[in-house]
Amino acid sequence: MAATTNPETMNRNTTFDLLSSPVRREIIVTLHESEAVDWDRLTEAVATAETDTDKDARRQIRIALHHNHLPRLAEAGLVVYDDETVTATTRLDTVADEIARFDGAGEALTQA
Repeated sequence: MAATTNPETMNRNTTFDLLSSPVRREIIVTLHESEAVDWDRLTEAVATAETDTDKDARRQIRIALHHNHLPRLAEAGLVVYDDETVTATTRLDTVADEIARFDGAGEALTQA
């Protein structure tokens, strides 16, 4: 698990650790678009991104969200969540913008 971070300052290693997971990137993108989602919608977004459509895969995704991905994002100050809803913080927008910037740079490189 990532080291404890001060929500005001997220260092490069913590940022790279958080963004190293395609699941966490999908969570960030989903919340950037919607600001708050219920657990079912977030699970569906991650499952769709991973092309896992069966019921057991969704159950495993939800467990991973609860025990791994959301606690890491919350510790970094990017989300808050309860038993029903996952909500983006204002810090999440900054990280989402960086993901979009990197995605755009990757597209530019492949088109060159």
